[in-house]
Amino acid sequence: MRYQDLFATATESLLRTKSRSLLTILGIVIGIAAVILMLSIGQGAEKFILSEVADLGADLVFVEPASGDPTAGPPNPFIEQTMTLDDADEMKRSGLFTVVSPTLISTVPVSFEEVNDFLQIQGVDSSYIDLFPAELRYGTYLEASDVDSYSKVAVLGSEISEDFFGDRDPVGERIKIKSNSYRVVGVFEKQGSRFFQNLDKQVSIPVTTMQRDLLAVEYVNYVSARVPAGVEIEEVKEELRYLMRDAHDLDNPEGDPALDDFFVSSQEDATETIGMVGSVLTILLSSIAAISLIVGGIGIMNIMLVSVTERTREIGLRKAVGATYKEILQQFLVESILLTMFGGLIGVLAGSVISYVVGWVLVHFFLSTWAIVIPLNAVFLGAAVSTVVGLVFGIYPARSAARLNPIDALRYE
Repeated sequence: MRYQDLFATATESLLRTKSRSLLTILGIVIGIAAVILMLSIGQGAEKFILSEVADLGADLVFVEPASGDPTAGPPNPFIEQTMTLDDADEMKRSGLFTVVSPTLISTVPVSFEEVNDFLQIQGVDSSYIDLFPAELRYGTYLEASDVDSYSKVAVLGSEISEDFFGDRDPVGERIKIKSNSYRVVGVFEKQGSRFFQNLDKQVSIPVTTMQRDLLAVEYVNYVSARVPAGVEIEEVKEELRYLMRDAHDLDNPEGDPALDDFFVSSQEDATETIGMVGSVLTILLSSIAAISLIVGGIGIMNIMLVSVTERTREIGLRKAVGATYKEILQQFLVESILLTMFGGLIGVLAGSVISYVVGWVLVHFFLSTWAIVIPLNAVFLGAAVSTVVGLVFGIYPARSAARLNPIDALRYE
C-alpha cells in the first residue's frame, strides 16, 4: 500500500469517529500543554529570582548568622543571632572593604494621624546608601551623627510617603513607629524591588535606634560590604571568615563551615544556588506534567484496542483480499501517531498561549519584573514526544490487529 493511501485510509477511519478521536487526543493535549506551562513557569521563576539577585551587586559580600554549615539542610528557624555592630566595626578596621554597613530588619506598626499600616523597618547606618545608591525626592539621608546619637529620625519609601502625606513634602513631619515618634528627614524616589523586598514600602531609621528603642536587641541581621575594584572576591571572603572566627572566639583551625556561627556569601553564591534550585524545580514540574502524557498514551492504547475489536471483520476482509501483516500494522500505527501528533500540535499551541497569559497576568498584577518565557525546547520536545507516545502506545494494538487470523476475523460477530 502506498504511503499516501495509508494516510488517507487512517485519516478516513479517524474521521468516522470524530467525537471519540477528539476525546482520545485530549489527554495528549493536556499533557503537552502542562509540560510547556510547567517549564515556562520554572524558567520564568529562575530568571525572575536571578534578576533580583543581580541587583545586589557583584562586588558585594554579606555576612549573616548561620547554625553550622548552611548547605547541610533547611535553615534553622531558631538560629542564634550572632552578628553585632562590633562585627561591622571589625570589618571596617580590617581594610578589606571600601564600605561596610550593618542592617537590622523588622515589621512593625507605623502610623500618621489616622493612617495605620504594618511596614518593614530597616535599621541601617549612613554608609548603607553608598552600598545601594538611591535618589532622594525630599530631604536628606541618615547622617553618621544620627546613628551615634540614637536619633529618632526616618527616611520613607515613596509609596509610604504618598500613603501618609499625599503629594506634599513630609520632611519635618512626625510619624509613629510602634509607640515612639520619629521625625521624617527624607523621602526616596521610586526604587522598585530588590531581592523580593519592596523598597518603596520601607522605612529606614538608624540601626542603633532600632536596636535600643524599637526591638531592644544587640544583634543585627546581616552586614554588607563592598570589595575594592580589582580584588579577587573569593580571597576576600576567605580572609573575612578568619576575621569573623577571631571576632567570635571560634576554635576552628581547620576552617570547617559546620563549626562557624556565621555564613559569608556573595552574589555569585546566590546565583549558583538559585540556578541549581531552578533546574531541580523545572525537572520536578516537568516530571509531574509528564504523568499526563503517560495517562494520555494509555488512553490512546485503550481506544486503539477498542477500534481493533470493532473493526475485526474489516481487518479480516482486508487480509482476505491480500493485505499483509506489515500493511495492517502500519495502518493502525499511523492512526495512533496521527492522533498523538494532532493532539501534540494542539497541546503546543494551548501550552504556549496559556504560558503567555499566565506570564502576562504575573507581570501586570503581581511581579512586574517577571520574565515571560515560552521555552522553545519544550515546544519542539512536546511535538516529538507526542509522536513517540503514539508510536509506543500504538504498537500493541497494531500488532494485535495485524496478527488476527482472516478466517476467524471474518466470522467475528
